[in-house]
Amino acid sequence: MKNVFFGVLMIFCSVLSLSAQTNNNERSFQLGFVSPLGTNGLQSHLITNKFSINILGGYSAGNRILELGSLYNVNINSTKGVQFAGVLNYTGKSMKSTQFAGVINIVKSGESSFQGAGIANFSQKIKGVQEAGLINVASETKGVQIAGAVNVANKVKGVQVAGVVNIADKVDGVQFGLINIANSYERGAPIGLVNIVKENGKHEIEVGFSDAINSYVSFKLGTDRFYTIFSGGANYIYDELDYAAGLGFGTNIHLKKGWENQIEIMGYQLTENGKFEGDLNMLTQVKYSFSKVIAKYLKVFAGPVLNITVSDYVNPSTKEIGCSLSPWSIWSNNSGSTKVNVWIGFSAGIRF
Repeated sequence: MKNVFFGVLMIFCSVLSLSAQTNNNERSFQLGFVSPLGTNGLQSHLITNKFSINILGGYSAGNRILELGSLYNVNINSTKGVQFAGVLNYTGKSMKSTQFAGVINIVKSGESSFQGAGIANFSQKIKGVQEAGLINVASETKGVQIAGAVNVANKVKGVQVAGVVNIADKVDGVQFGLINIANSYERGAPIGLVNIVKENGKHEIEVGFSDAINSYVSFKLGTDRFYTIFSGGANYIYDELDYAAGLGFGTNIHLKKGWENQIEIMGYQLTENGKFEGDLNMLTQVKYSFSKVIAKYLKVFAGPVLNITVSDYVNPSTKEIGCSLSPWSIWSNNSGSTKVNVWIGFSAGIRF
């Protein structure tokens, strides 16, 4: 029965294709099984359709309003309108078209308004939204790129959002991702764990002293508008030698004559007796500092710090709850299982 059905369908499409052998290169409607079995027959690659339904897949010169294909749609010249395919959409030139595909969308040239794919989107220019489960690639994007794993663009004016990494040459906007990589930023900032900007980015090392983390080294990546801070340090004044490992974020404000302001938030996990215990033993710092450029790659800085320790650590000897770090307090609270202590301190050092 199935063989009879497909046989009849092929004969029907063949008859339609023979009746369609005209010189008209634009038609209102096309129905096909798989090219060239369809109403446009052997001339499919020469004809542009307004509406096209491809039971399996279609191959045409172009489409203007709507094209549906259970497996694929291929328009070798241009697409203006909407393409829906179970697997693949391809167009030679997008004329502000919209593509939806279960697996992949490809635009060789032109400008797309939307691409949505289960796996990947490839387009020369997007002025709208490009969304994929795995990867988006565009030469230029004005709008939004959203990918489960990777976004790649030569020029970005808008937003890139990726589960893993955003990669761009020139950015005028924002990158949100675990890793953000750009050659240069015109405006905006990369926001993520690792932010690498080659030309006008921040790649700064800070060596400092504070009453909370007695000696520390921090590495800053990103831009002045937003940067990530990786830090490690040691405490040796108030007790025996202990360590701190931290992560934070900051922004740098340029003033005049080499003066700058920094606002930073840091979070450190602290050791007790030289070991990182399983209990919560955390120092949070809100830092406000002034810095002065004294040489091309050298700055000095100093400023106040709001320190907050939150700790579940229990001293095995004294049975006291709380971090042993706090030198003094302006406010504290002990719930019986967690101790919070707040005090004002300072930090100072050099940056290069």
